[in-house]
Amino acid sequence: MTSTVAISTTRIFIAPVEKGRALPANRVYRLRKEFMAVQFERGGKGKIVLLPKGAELEIVGFSCLSECFEVLWKGRRCSVFEVDLLGPWSSPIAASGQAAEGVCA
Repeated sequence: MTSTVAISTTRIFIAPVEKGRALPANRVYRLRKEFMAVQFERGGKGKIVLLPKGAELEIVGFSCLSECFEVLWKGRRCSVFEVDLLGPWSSPIAASGQAAEGVCA
């Protein structure tokens, strides 16, 4: 008797839970300059994307990349370095529906 076994090679990138760390109280930021970010495709392959000046990013968790946040911009999840997002090159803003519309560059 034979049986068929299906093996999935699909990887799912989920931000790890970081014990002892909390996300910033303000979760939406507007960029004051362009930033590079990493966007993972469904197959797990990462690509560099350019986030434009004025983009509104919503922090949704910790990234699978070290020292990065996972952010939502125009409906796509991207990874951005914490020092870039929380530094002097971005401004915290009140949450808006704008941060979650459209598609990533």
